[in-house]
Amino acid sequence: MATYLIGDVHGCYDELIALLHKVEFTPGKDTLWLTGDLVARGPGSLDVLRYVKSLGDSVRLVLGNHDLHLLAVFAGISRNKPKDRLTPLLGSAGCRRSCLTGCVASLCCKSTKRKSW
Repeated sequence: MATYLIGDVHGCYDELIALLHKVEFTPGKDTLWLTGDLVARGPGSLDVLRYVKSLGDSVRLVLGNHDLHLLAVFAGISRNKPKDRLTPLLGSAGCRRSCLTGCVASLCCKSTKRKSW
C-alpha cells in the first residue's frame, strides 16, 4: 500500500494517467493525494474530474485556487476567465446535469472529509 502526492494537474489528463501508470498506482490498494489545481490551463479538465470521481475512497483532495474558481463559476459567484479554459468543461454535453455536478460535489466532500486519528 503506497501513498502518492501530485499537485497542479491543471487539466493535463494524459500526463496524469501516464504518471500514475509509471508509479503503478493501484486504486483500492494505494492512496492518491491531489494537492490542488486539478482544472484549468490544460485541455482535459473534465477527464481529470471524471477520473478523480471514479477513484472513490482511493483519492483525497486539497482544493487549489483554480478548483475554487471553478466552484465559484459553477455557483455563479465569479466569471469564467477565457485563459482558464473552463468553457469546454462547463459547456460539455450533460456536464451540468451529470459529471460536473457530481464532481463538484465530490471535490467539496472529499476535500473536507476527515478521518479520526
